[in-house]
Amino acid sequence: MARRDLSPEEQGHVRTYLQMLRARFGNWRSVERALPISHGALNDLLQGRVDPGVTVAFRIAKLLDVSLHHVLTGTALPPGTCKHCGRSTVV
Repeated sequence: MARRDLSPEEQGHVRTYLQMLRARFGNWRSVERALPISHGALNDLLQGRVDPGVTVAFRIAKLLDVSLHHVLTGTALPPGTCKHCGRSTVV
């Protein structure tokens, strides 16, 4: 069995943040430029052909200006923030 950088739970958090970044930026091309990551690599991550690694998680953390720990534990966004779109749910 291949050794993975991240646990399945951590990989899920990384994929969730990728989806949230897509909603925040409006399209995948902007996410690719912001991280930076190639179109093919991002597509493979989203399709589940490859597992997200520490490098992608670190780039997400830098982009969100949070620690890597927060990305891997799924706590990178403040309470009251939608994990799907990144907008505040507090009125």
